Formats: sequence, structure tokens, C-alpha cells
Amino acid sequence: MTDLAWMKTYIGDEAAMTSHLSAEEFGAFERLRRHYWQHAMLPDDDVRLMRITGVDADRWEAVRSAICSLFDDGWRLPRLDDEREAAAVKREIAIDRARKGADARWRRNASSNAPRMLEAMPKAMLEQCTPAPAPAPAPEDSAPERKEDEVALTRAREANVLTMSMAEAEEHLRKTGALGDDAANTYATASRGG
Repeated sequence: MTDLAWMKTYIGDEAAMTSHLSAEEFGAFERLRRHYWQHAMLPDDDVRLMRITGVDADRWEAVRSAICSLFDDGWRLPRLDDEREAAAVKREIAIDRARKGADARWRRNASSNAPRMLEAMPKAMLEQCTPAPAPAPAPEDSAPERKEDEVALTRAREANVLTMSMAEAEEHLRKTGALGDDAANTYATASRGG
């Protein structure tokens, strides 16, 4: 594998170079290009090339003959070799610059940075992490009764038509005005099966 996480794609050049390929052939070519980018080479073995491209054995000869002209001898891609080399050089330059920047930042006051951090970090953590006051413990024996009281209050506050009998539901709906007299008569007739 390579540490080169991305590769340039020149859309115009690639379209001109591959416009004669079918979707299957283009997909095989693209998968070979990506493998080439990662490993700087392709195997000269049809079984492994079929595995890389994902092309079935019965289709490989046709796909191979369509894309082999896009490669140099030995399944080489000289343009991709040049791109890989340029990308590797840029990567090394970026790594070197980052290393130098970190060294300059941390070595400038290296003798004073560490002790200051040792003093500042615990103090800052203590200021940010003050514990919340613990809730007062409830007496153990009153917990079940309190829960039952809460449930009873909820039931008294919110009538649930789904848990009522038909008569209770009809009465509740009439009290809340959701069921007028005409609707109640129709409802009652329908519920009796008449």
C-alpha cells in the first residue's frame, strides 16, 4: 500500500483516452489504475488481474483486449508513475515542513512549556469539572408508594379512551364535547349492531 491517499484525475484527458470503452471495460481500467497507484505496479498474471478488476473469466479476454492498449509493456502506466513521484515529493515536503513547524513551536520555550502545563492543566480541570451536588436520598420504604401515587395522578389527569369500556368511553366523549347527541345516537346504534 501507499501513503499517497489521493491521485489527480485529468477528466478531459481521461475521457478522450477511454471514450471508446464500454462501462465494464472502463470500470476494469479504472480499478487497474487505482491498484497501480497504490502498489506502483500491476501483476503480469491474468488471474490476479481478473480479481483486481472483478471481471469474470468468460469476459476477461474481451475486456483485456480492449484495455491493454492503454498500458505500456508489462502493464505500466508511465504518466501515473510521474504523478506518483510528484505526489510523493510533495508529501515529503509537507511532512518536513510540519515537523519543522512543530519543532519551532515546542522547542522555542521547551524548558518552560512543560512545567507550566503541569501547573495549569490540573487547575483548569478542577475549575471545569466541579461536581454537581448529590440529590438527597429518598427513604427506601416510600419509593413504591410514591410511584403508585404518580401513576394514579397521571391516570386521573389524562383519560385514556383506549383502556375504558364502551360505556365509559361514550360518556367521556360526550362530557368533553367530542361526541354530540346526534353522533352519540349513531355511535350507540352502531355499537349495538343495529
